Amino acid sequence: MNKDYKNYIDTIAMREEVFFKDGGKRMTNKAYYNKKMSTGTEYTFSYTDDLNNKLNEYSIYMQTSLYGGRLFKTHKEFVRKYGFHLQLKCPPSLYRQQMSKHNMLVPIKCNMSLTIPSLLEVYKSEEWEKYIVSKGTGNQVDDINGYIMDKINLKDLDIMIWGGKTYKQLEMDMKRDRSSIDTKYIKPMDMELSQMDFCVNTIDCDVTTIYNLLKYVGNYGTKNMKLYHNNIDRFDAEFTIGNYNDREQLVTKMGNTISTKANGLEFRRGSKSSQIVKFYDYTRKGMKYQYEHYMPFYVSNNDKKRVDDVQKYYGRTTKEISENKSTLRYEVSIRNIIGGNKGVKDLFVKKFNLEDKKITLGHLFDNKYSSVVRVVLKEYLYNIFGDKITENKIELGGKTMNKWSIIDKEGFSKGLQIMAILQLMEGDNGMSVAEIKKKFIEIGVSYESVRRIMNIIKDYDYSSGWNSERVIAMNLIKDIYEDLDMVN
Repeated sequence: MNKDYKNYIDTIAMREEVFFKDGGKRMTNKAYYNKKMSTGTEYTFSYTDDLNNKLNEYSIYMQTSLYGGRLFKTHKEFVRKYGFHLQLKCPPSLYRQQMSKHNMLVPIKCNMSLTIPSLLEVYKSEEWEKYIVSKGTGNQVDDINGYIMDKINLKDLDIMIWGGKTYKQLEMDMKRDRSSIDTKYIKPMDMELSQMDFCVNTIDCDVTTIYNLLKYVGNYGTKNMKLYHNNIDRFDAEFTIGNYNDREQLVTKMGNTISTKANGLEFRRGSKSSQIVKFYDYTRKGMKYQYEHYMPFYVSNNDKKRVDDVQKYYGRTTKEISENKSTLRYEVSIRNIIGGNKGVKDLFVKKFNLEDKKITLGHLFDNKYSSVVRVVLKEYLYNIFGDKITENKIELGGKTMNKWSIIDKEGFSKGLQIMAILQLMEGDNGMSVAEIKKKFIEIGVSYESVRRIMNIIKDYDYSSGWNSERVIAMNLIKDIYEDLDMVN
C-alpha cells in the first residue's frame, strides 16, 4: 500500500519581509495591548479551557519595546485552538511615523513569520474539519492558505509583500497612487518556506535503547553529528561526539545521567545547523489517525503475516501496541538559518536542480517534488545507522555470542583486543565505536591499526551479541527505513 507523503510533513514555518499599506493603523486597531481601552475593533475568538469553561480572548497582542519597536503575535490559546502562530516584528520607525503629522506614508520594512507547529495535529482538529467541509477545495496549498486567512484576514490588515524592492521603488509607487501599488497583499502560500519537519511515528521504544544501539552500529561520530539528551521538563544534559567549531563541549557524560533522564536524541552538524535529526518520545494523540496514516507496521485488513511479524521481531502483540500511551518519533528538520545557510532552498536545489528564487508551500506540496520527503527521511537514517540498516531484520530469541569463541577464530592476541573493545562498549555507560576510535588515536595508536581492527569487528558482526531490547530497536529502525520506500 502506497503512503501519501503529505502525512509525513509536520512542522511548517514561513517568513517574509512585509510592509503595511496604511502604515500599520489597522493592525494596531485590531490588536490588543496592556492598558488599552477595548474599542470593539480587536480580533477576538472564543475557546474552552481545561475546566470546560467557555472564554473569550483577543486573537493578536501587541508588545512595545523601550525604543518603540513593536511585536504583534497571536495569543497562546489562539495557537492551541487553530494550530498556527503569527508574529510580526516592526522597527521603532513605524511607531514614529504613526505619531508624526505627515500625511505621506513611506514603506517601512517589517518581518513576518507564520508557524504551524504540527500540521498533523491541525488535520485532526475540529476547526480544520469545519473549514474543509464548508470551504475546502481539495488542493492542499489552497486549503492551508484559506484556513489561515479564514482565521486572520491578512488582507484586511493591509499587509503587503515587500518583494525585494528598494525603499525608493516602493515609496515612488505609494506616492504615485496608493490604490494601485505594483505589489500584492501577503498570503501564506506566497511566503518563503523557512522550515519543514518530516516525521515518522512508530511503536513505543525507549530513547536510551536507541542511544545504546548507536554504540554498536552506525557512523554518526565520523559524520560529525551531535548527540543531545533532553529532560522532559528542561534541557539538563548534553553529550557531543566530535567538537563544535564555534564553542567547547558543554557537558560531559556522567554516570547514569543519560540512561535515566534522556528522552530525546538530536544530531546536527554544528550549533547553527540547517539540518537537525531527532529521535524522541512522543505522546500519542489521535491514535487511530496516526496508525492508519503513517505508523510503519500498522496491522490492517487482518494481515496475518503482519501480526506474526510484530510478535517475531518486536516481541509485542497488536493489543499491547494499541494500549501504549506513547510512541517513538523519528524526525528530520530542515530550516533556513538567519544570516546562514538556507537549508530549505539548498535541499530543493540539490534534489531537483531548482533555480526558483523562493521556495513556498507550492513547492512542498507539489507532487513533482514529493520524493523529497522519502529521500530525506531515508538518507539521514542511513547516514546515522550505516549499512546495518539495509540488512534483514533479526528474529527475537536468538543465542547471544560467546566472546571466547573470538579467540579461537582470531588468535590469542587479536582476539583479546577485540574482546576488550567489546567490553568497553557494554552497559548503559559503555563507549560508542566513535568514542573508542577517538580514544585510541589520542593515546597514540596509529589510525591504520584502529581502522583495521574496527573493520574486523564490523565485518564479522562481533558487536551484534545484543540483548533483546537492542534487537527490537534495530528491527524498528530497519522497518522504518524499508517502509519509507512506499511513501510517494
